[in-house]
Amino acid sequence: MFIEVFGWVAAALGVSSNLPQLIRILRERTSAGVSVQLWQVTAASTAAWCVHGFLVSAPQMQWPNLLMAALSSLIVVMVLRDRGEPVLRQFLLPTAVAALLIGSNLWLGALVFGLLVAVPQLVGQFSQLRLMIGAPDLTGVSLGYLSVILLVQTMWFIFGLATVDWALIVCAGSMVVICSINLAVYLVRRAQHRVALAA
Repeated sequence: MFIEVFGWVAAALGVSSNLPQLIRILRERTSAGVSVQLWQVTAASTAAWCVHGFLVSAPQMQWPNLLMAALSSLIVVMVLRDRGEPVLRQFLLPTAVAALLIGSNLWLGALVFGLLVAVPQLVGQFSQLRLMIGAPDLTGVSLGYLSVILLVQTMWFIFGLATVDWALIVCAGSMVVICSINLAVYLVRRAQHRVALAA
């Protein structure tokens, strides 16, 4: 019972993790420093996690991940429009990645799915890391998103351990590491910016 409630809390936080980035783009009217690749792979991987939730009968992974896929797709659209890039073409890769991940889960099982679903999520997070290291402006990046996504991945890792879901253990465990690095880099860059402004 407790672990089921814990999973729902993780799911609710997961859905809410996309909102700070969406609100930040709307409020700042810029996507400066935001990685479109991160949100493309987030849309693809959350769609695949939705299907995994149905396969393992875990409602905490079903509808929340469907909603997250929709929110991630909306962020992709907003970033592309902000940058004047074509939208429809940019959804070909996420659709193909989602189909590949779902197929791997169906034919090769949860462990292989966990390994494969971690790859695009890690690529997306590394894309965000690379951009945060090199971008002169991080105004569009949400501290709330970086913080909540770390918390959510930590909770899914714990949920995976408790329910012995190897897909969650492998994927969420690796995401905890990269999300920690992203948050640390953002905080360092923000501190450096404040010191530069004060000088």
